[in-house]
Amino acid sequence: MDPPAIGQTAEGVQRLCEGSLARARVLVDEIRALRGQPDEALTWEATLGKLDAATLAVRNAGDFPQLMAVAHPEKAVRDAAKTCDPRIDAFSTALYLDAELASIFKRFAARKLPLDGPRARLLEHTLRDYRRNGLELPPEKQGRLRQLNEEITRLSQRFESNLAESTLSMKVSPDQLRGLPESYVAAHPPGADGKVTLTTDYPDYFPFVQFAADRKAALELHKLFDNRAADKNLPVLDELLKLRHEKATLLGYATWADYILEVRMARDARSVASFLDGLRGHLKEQGQREFRELIAMHHKLGGSKQEPPPLSDRLYLEEQVRKARYGVDSKVVSEYFEIGRVKKGILDITGRIFGVSFRPAQAPVWHPDVEPVEVLDKDGKLLGRFYFDLYPRPDKYKHAAVFSIRETSRDGEGKRRVPIAAIVCNFPRPGGGAPALMSHGDVATFFHEFGHVLHHLLSEAELASFSGTSVPRDFVEAPSQMLEEWAWSRETLALFARHHRTDEPLPAKLFESMSKARSFGRAVMTQRQLFLASLDQAYHTRGPGLDTTRVLEEVQNANMPYKYIQGTHFQASFGHLIGYDAGYYGYQWALSLARDLFTRFQAEGLLNERTAAAYREAILAPGGSDDPARLVERFLGRAPSDAAYKRFLSGEEGPVKARAR
Repeated sequence: MDPPAIGQTAEGVQRLCEGSLARARVLVDEIRALRGQPDEALTWEATLGKLDAATLAVRNAGDFPQLMAVAHPEKAVRDAAKTCDPRIDAFSTALYLDAELASIFKRFAARKLPLDGPRARLLEHTLRDYRRNGLELPPEKQGRLRQLNEEITRLSQRFESNLAESTLSMKVSPDQLRGLPESYVAAHPPGADGKVTLTTDYPDYFPFVQFAADRKAALELHKLFDNRAADKNLPVLDELLKLRHEKATLLGYATWADYILEVRMARDARSVASFLDGLRGHLKEQGQREFRELIAMHHKLGGSKQEPPPLSDRLYLEEQVRKARYGVDSKVVSEYFEIGRVKKGILDITGRIFGVSFRPAQAPVWHPDVEPVEVLDKDGKLLGRFYFDLYPRPDKYKHAAVFSIRETSRDGEGKRRVPIAAIVCNFPRPGGGAPALMSHGDVATFFHEFGHVLHHLLSEAELASFSGTSVPRDFVEAPSQMLEEWAWSRETLALFARHHRTDEPLPAKLFESMSKARSFGRAVMTQRQLFLASLDQAYHTRGPGLDTTRVLEEVQNANMPYKYIQGTHFQASFGHLIGYDAGYYGYQWALSLARDLFTRFQAEGLLNERTAAAYREAILAPGGSDDPARLVERFLGRAPSDAAYKRFLSGEEGPVKARAR
């Protein structure tokens, strides 16, 4: 089944969903039919093997519809796609409340058959998930659990839809674009009224708050940005937090965070709090030093000495300090990162080190901007397919993410299914006479998301349950965060970073300045990440009925030097509260692991094909087939350590060798 070939119409996406769920039902019914059979009939293939096949069918039912729900340009298709998640949740809820089915898996477990690693892991996870999904509850509480699951899914979809459909705007005069790159000014001509319209979409918002000389206008745009969907999403979030807490306590957990974290590397909310506190303490003095320097620049530029700079000035002040201290002008840097060349560079680099090649694919697309690409191994064998969906458009997903479309696994004859994914971003669009120039931050984001693509497509997992990025959520970002370092290597940048007009390579002096400037602002940036992680934890560890705005103000003021701006409601656009709920800390947790993984590349070379092959075998190929700590130990030859991350946070990074082979 090729989901994009079926699910790009309202009727097709529903047919894809229901057809895949029907396949899952058949497989589950075949397992259930074993209830009267002797124990000898309970083989791996007849029980958990079929459960894994049903898992693949359920993912086929939901993965592409989830993408279409936030990326298809037609509302009818988006609306039809959104009808699938409730059906999947109803199926999954019924599956894990099925006592007869659970008894079959328990009987299979009692046989104590010898199972290899992934199969033993799936058995362990299956028995655990039956407990976590309410099998041991009395019937009346199981009924309430079904209601809660349905309502949580509905509210989660509403939150995401409200955010995707919320684009606020303001008008400024052309002279208020002073400080912006030429390409930005060219892309924002005045309208009939002589005014320039600025929106809260990423390509408008981030350059303006980083470069605009008019800081009052930047503050106003920031307020709009942090009030996206506030009118609709604040009550949705209130209800969502209430229902999550009720579900957690119904299942015997103190908080939603404790329920979520049981299956993560962190295990519980106390471990997360300890981890965040450790980073908070490590960064305290460095953060204070950085903020004093930012305040000094604020005063130098004429800012108030009575009031600290607002959060809307964070990127602007960091830019000014980097320019003054290191001679780094992000607008000049961006002239070396035209998006087409960056895209080619990422493909060339990853193809070289991982021994794969890329070619355009012939496949249906959901928008003219979308580009399908096939991934081939050295022998020309098809390994996977992915889609570039890189540019903003109305009603499209507002962030950057990789969406699974089809998972890999091995069929009964050992044949590998070809995985499919989509990389969805909101980068500057080529065309219109102006070059599409990326900030270096966007380049790092591009590498980051492509790390997810590789994790998905280079998986060799036997079981769909552990395919690709099907790993604990606090590990899933590690491979993508590590790949960001390829955007910071002189050796790799030399392969694609060239001036969009002159074709001159990125000057060595500019790169050296960028590298020196990189560590400045890292403490304050990480403090912002700690704020986001702490806010997420606060929402999911405190009791129901909290005032989300009051908690936002409290947590921001406790974690960041930039204080809360009255009248803003960032939580309404904090998209990670859906899907990453109680899990945002995982970005920092995974970054610690990413820096540790990167130490081997630092020592052996970022273009070292043998190192990349070992990484592919140890980390990417298994997916979730083993415990992440063991995967890391397999690659590094030692247990994971946070020492490299703490050195990174302190600006004490080691040298990177430029040795390709």
